[in-house]
Amino acid sequence: MPHLRLALLNAMSVCYKAGNLNTAANFARRLLETNPTIENHAKTARQILRAAEKNMTDATQLNYDFRNPFVVCGATCVPIYRGQKDVSCPYCSSRFVPDQEGKLCTVCDLSVVGSDASGLLYSPTQIR
Repeated sequence: MPHLRLALLNAMSVCYKAGNLNTAANFARRLLETNPTIENHAKTARQILRAAEKNMTDATQLNYDFRNPFVVCGATCVPIYRGQKDVSCPYCSSRFVPDQEGKLCTVCDLSVVGSDASGLLYSPTQIR
């Protein structure tokens, strides 16, 4: 939970400084939902929420939808939203956009993305 709070605080601050007030407000709400233990973080989130309520716009269009869960592509760092096609590395299970199929995994550098392999087996019960 502390890591999530730190990530939300950082994302909120970066978006606010970039003029993406609507997105900063979403991060601030999520941060407040975690009941931050450091009062300064909660205070900052409330201040950003108040400032954003006056002007709920984003200066820059982001490839981010806070309502839809996603994983990050291991090669291109773009979000892969739930329901979108993706391929994975059979060794480390990292997920990638379909364009990366057939290329060497950029996360583990051991396997070809999208290939059919058993992956890392550390227990006899995992054998198919």
